Amino acid sequence: MRVIIVDDERLALRQFEMETEDMPGVEVAGAFTNPVDALAYVQEHPVEAAFLDIAMPGMNGLALAEKLREIRPDLVVIFLTGYEQYTLDALKVKADYYLTKPYNKQDITEALERARLLAARQKKRVYARTFGRFDVFIDGEAVYFPNAKAKELLALCVDHRGGAVTIEEAVDKLWENRAYDDRVKNLYRKAVMQIRQVLAEHGAEALFSGSRGACQIDVRQMDCDYYEFLQGNRDALRAWQISGSYLEEYSWAEETGARLENFAEEMQG
Repeated sequence: MRVIIVDDERLALRQFEMETEDMPGVEVAGAFTNPVDALAYVQEHPVEAAFLDIAMPGMNGLALAEKLREIRPDLVVIFLTGYEQYTLDALKVKADYYLTKPYNKQDITEALERARLLAARQKKRVYARTFGRFDVFIDGEAVYFPNAKAKELLALCVDHRGGAVTIEEAVDKLWENRAYDDRVKNLYRKAVMQIRQVLAEHGAEALFSGSRGACQIDVRQMDCDYYEFLQGNRDALRAWQISGSYLEEYSWAEETGARLENFAEEMQG
């Protein structure tokens, strides 16, 4: 587990590093006295947990936690402080754990174990890759869709970021050269059914819902490079720069791809 600690007292940073240096599976990726430096680091590097002092000059730990969560919503936040009156404030910003100074190695061990459990719960089973060709992974394994149109319909739902995809739009984009009749509507319904079947086989049926008139995904059930990119994630930006394309096998995705290209330029500029 990669963690950072932010405390304006260098002695506190050193103590934390000494207490954790021989803990298996724990890497102190950064120790900062300046919250701004911590923000810059987390913007560029993956971090799973942050230990934050609350009473710091300039930006305090409560404000820092909110900014860190904007960058990495799944970050586990543990506050370190010598003032118990901050407990209520910590709860307001949804702290995951709270340690009162002075703390010891056992206290840190318990906090890290809690952080591991929380990080594991927050990691979603489903991941959609949209940069380059479209693929869906469940528990790290690529999912095979025997019906190419079912996979494409799921990609269209991912593109809509949880918004409904109507049967009319699906037919227009997936079967653009077909007349809008009962036969093409049946093709749409078959694709919906096969998405459900494939996801159910992997225990991920909660991701997708559909009816005769529309279908959509529950974005809370999955991670996606496209969504991370829109949140300003630098790792997702690098993935975009490497691939240079978005859902490249689907012509209807070109409009979103153009918007992403503009967004990438803004992020770099």
